[in-house]
Amino acid sequence: MEQIFNDGWIMTDYALILCITCALLFVVYSLSGSANPPVGLGMFTIYFMAALLGWIALSVQGAAATGNVGIDLNAVVAIINSYLLFLACGQRAGIYSGRYLLGGICLVSGLSAFFVPGQSMFFVHTAASGVFFVGAAVLTGWRAWRYRNMGDGIIALACLVSLFGLAYASLEASSGADSAAVRQLMFGIQSISFALVAIGFLASTLFEYQQDLGHLNTEDPLTRLLNRRGLGEALHVSLAAASRHGHTTAAILVDIDHFRQVNDSFGQELGDRIIQMVANILSRLCRSSDVVARTGGEEFMLILPNTTLEAAKALGERIRATIGDYPLLVEQQNIPVTASVGVACSQGQSDVDELYSEANRALFLAKRGGRNRVASVENNPVQLSTARNPS
Repeated sequence: MEQIFNDGWIMTDYALILCITCALLFVVYSLSGSANPPVGLGMFTIYFMAALLGWIALSVQGAAATGNVGIDLNAVVAIINSYLLFLACGQRAGIYSGRYLLGGICLVSGLSAFFVPGQSMFFVHTAASGVFFVGAAVLTGWRAWRYRNMGDGIIALACLVSLFGLAYASLEASSGADSAAVRQLMFGIQSISFALVAIGFLASTLFEYQQDLGHLNTEDPLTRLLNRRGLGEALHVSLAAASRHGHTTAAILVDIDHFRQVNDSFGQELGDRIIQMVANILSRLCRSSDVVARTGGEEFMLILPNTTLEAAKALGERIRATIGDYPLLVEQQNIPVTASVGVACSQGQSDVDELYSEANRALFLAKRGGRNRVASVENNPVQLSTARNPS
């Protein structure tokens, strides 16, 4: 009766592991087709598939009279899976040091199953897997702390559970405990660890996708610059500082000339290349304190804290000249790219909408003057003050 109960419990556990793995592989397959798949998806896919094959192999070994099997298949599968988990955690953390050294340990310990007796092989298995779990716990723990991702913390917890479980199983085995009981203990440890890794991976992926959705609200997907909403959020602190200290804040509005005609004549792909090229030029020419955003289809806005009108005009001229120096080659034909630039400046209390309005007035002057030029609103600058009007 006890044997029937144990066999039934193990088969139930196999069924649960099979369902979890199949669900994970379905999620991984869905994520692999996304525009921005999670970091480390490839190695975690291999780990989950290897784990599934490992559970199947263990069930086959259990049904085929373990005593007639020449090697300890459970130990070999556990060593390989723990090393694959280390590789997956390293890929996810972007840290690849030590993988060749630990790969050699995995190879040697796996081959040991062919010539090391069963009891000694158990200690080889626990030692090698313990090294891999320590490495995986360090990598995922670092990533959880670095990115504040609780899912990676759960994976680190799974590695620690496996590590302490292996240590406890080794103590039990060295004290002469029943080998069947030790194997059941190891089976339970592997099941719990795998379930925690699965939960952690899904939680980590969900957390990152939530972050990506948040970035979509403030970031332009084509250029990776801020959009209009992100511009307002990024300028909250700097504009408040300008208001308190009476600093000047300049705004530059850049509009690509005849962009719609080029887009209609040569296609959207070329239009996207032009937009990305201009975005790269703006990011390269600006200071780290400046804020660059894409505010329209072919329109970009730059906010320059603590910058005078003359300095902003000089930067606007450099931007205009640099954009003109990079024509695009399409079917052995140079497509000139030029831009009109409007510049405005405020002192003291500043507002993004007010700056945009004044820079847009200047941009209108540049376009009316023939395009491919810089214009500014010099006679009527925005000058707002926090001081109250005398009554």
